[in-house]
Amino acid sequence: MKRRKLLNYALKAALLGAMSITSAETFKSQRKTEPIKVKVPNRIKSGEPFNLRISVSKVECEGEDSRWFEVWLGQKYLGRFEISEPTQKAEFNLTLTLKRSVKLKVRDYYGRIVVKRLNVG
Repeated sequence: MKRRKLLNYALKAALLGAMSITSAETFKSQRKTEPIKVKVPNRIKSGEPFNLRISVSKVECEGEDSRWFEVWLGQKYLGRFEISEPTQKAEFNLTLTLKRSVKLKVRDYYGRIVVKRLNVG
């Protein structure tokens, strides 16, 4: 009986300890990060090229880590853009052509997601 009480106590202590540990992913997301800015024109004409600009005002890269952005148009994955050197401002310019309206989704290293509806007129 004493052994069972000891094991129960040890299990509770281990669970409480594990619950209080901050995971590495949670720690990364708690650091101050700059917002992603996605700029597209107000009016997009069908079949005509337009510029999509993705920027963040400050990127921090530690050691050999790199930071990245992923871009989707609807269900189509356009690509992953990586930043390997620390910089004060990172900016990507893409030229796109659309035939119909679609949802744009941009996700970054920190797990932040920006979603915009691109209306083609």
